[in-house]
Amino acid sequence: MGINKKEITKVNALRIILFYFPRIAFKYYAVAALEELVKSDIAKQIWKKTLEHQQILALKRPRYSIGANHLMQYMEWDCALYKAAREQGIIESSAKELIEKINWTIFGSVIKIMFQISRLRSNHLFVRINWIVDLMFLFVFTAPFQRRKHINSDEVAFDVLVCPLATYFREQNTAELTSSAACSLDHHMASLWGVTLSRSQTIAQGDSLCNFRFHHLRKNSLLPDDQQT
Repeated sequence: MGINKKEITKVNALRIILFYFPRIAFKYYAVAALEELVKSDIAKQIWKKTLEHQQILALKRPRYSIGANHLMQYMEWDCALYKAAREQGIIESSAKELIEKINWTIFGSVIKIMFQISRLRSNHLFVRINWIVDLMFLFVFTAPFQRRKHINSDEVAFDVLVCPLATYFREQNTAELTSSAACSLDHHMASLWGVTLSRSQTIAQGDSLCNFRFHHLRKNSLLPDDQQT
């Protein structure tokens, strides 16, 4: 059976539209993921508890720039679902895998479309990746995120100096969730691009910055979060 390009386009378009509505998008993918993980009645209980947690978290939601605010809403839902799942007896590793799966489903489709569009920008892989990363920091990873770029023709290199995501999860006493909700997605993204991400420091693990190095060949020095992917 041949690939129906029109259907693929429709699916991608739906996911991109959903991305702009965190509450709808998260429920859409979270409920489906929960029903794959546990029985239907337990899934309903977890989701009900998630809604309760989210209502409480929303009262103290951080207020940043437009892009960061949008991203933080997803982190809020991640935290709410994670807490609900743990309270229902889901072990930590499974709860973290659940969050990672949901987030990559949501963000991965948008990143894939951006990568396809980047072909119009250049045929050079690292030029395309640099272009995508610049757009991300222009529209999504906005203030208080801070980035320091490094010029290197052999890789795409930059440091993140301020990460409100790590701060948020730490303040919610779920610091262990940062790697699954955010850091792990960087490795999925690198794989989609056909490159490797090496990272020897992360703010989530207590370092002063996150050093991103996207390159062709795998390097030896990797953090635990890199080793998990």
